Amino acid sequence: MAEIPATLKEILFAMPDYTNKDAIKNVNKTIQFNFSGEEPGQYYLVVRDGVATMNDGTAPTADVTIDTPSDVWKSISAGDMNGAVAFMTGKFKASGDITILMAMQNWFEIPR
Repeated sequence: MAEIPATLKEILFAMPDYTNKDAIKNVNKTIQFNFSGEEPGQYYLVVRDGVATMNDGTAPTADVTIDTPSDVWKSISAGDMNGAVAFMTGKFKASGDITILMAMQNWFEIPR
């Protein structure tokens, strides 16, 4: 069994390995992540025609921007926190096309 990523950056850069190819085959979106807290940083995910790529830094343009404490995103990624509930209760903020947040739940098949 593969080792579970420990840091936020490791989790983010592992995301493309867990894409649901059918769910993203016609997706063309860019998601900007701005993290605060214990593991601050900026990263962006590009999903284009069935391929997901994680990058360091700020996207030239983003369809949605997620501003979140790193521990919140780690909990969502681990399945310990529901992303929709976390958003609706203000644990993280998003701007732009927030319908992408709901779609993202189907883009990845994270082993639990």
